[in-house]
Amino acid sequence: MPATPSTETTEAPIKIKPLVRSAMTFHETRNNNWSAVIPRGTTKEMLTLSALWSVCSDQWHSFDRVNCIWEDRSAYAELLVLDAGRGYANVILLSYHPLPALLVSEAGLPPGFEIFYSGPVENASRGYCVKRLCDGVLMVQGKTSRDAALAELLDSATLR
Repeated sequence: MPATPSTETTEAPIKIKPLVRSAMTFHETRNNNWSAVIPRGTTKEMLTLSALWSVCSDQWHSFDRVNCIWEDRSAYAELLVLDAGRGYANVILLSYHPLPALLVSEAGLPPGFEIFYSGPVENASRGYCVKRLCDGVLMVQGKTSRDAALAELLDSATLR
């Protein structure tokens, strides 16, 4: 063995400071998952605009997530809230998925009418609706299923 000193240096181990208990908590107590019904005609680029969220953004906190479902079920998106407050929101688009069209049978529907889904039922409106095509009048609205909307249309006095 040579008596020369070694040129290798051993690095000191990195000192890791452990997290304190208050740094960790249940996800549900710190962040929320929100669900939003997006109006028809809204593009995915519009999702990140602060103006779209200006009314409801005061409820959000940083790192909340927003699941976006288009009212016509044409797309789904997920947003991450970076910052939000009264009248503004800074969000980023995490994912966007166009959804395939629902195959709907027109069987049993009288000519001149259209059944469509206009979003979740709220105060006996939206849901499945029946529109008279000649003048655009909504004959039925607020039904939870297509069959219920069709049944109410067929029972109405206008078709007797």
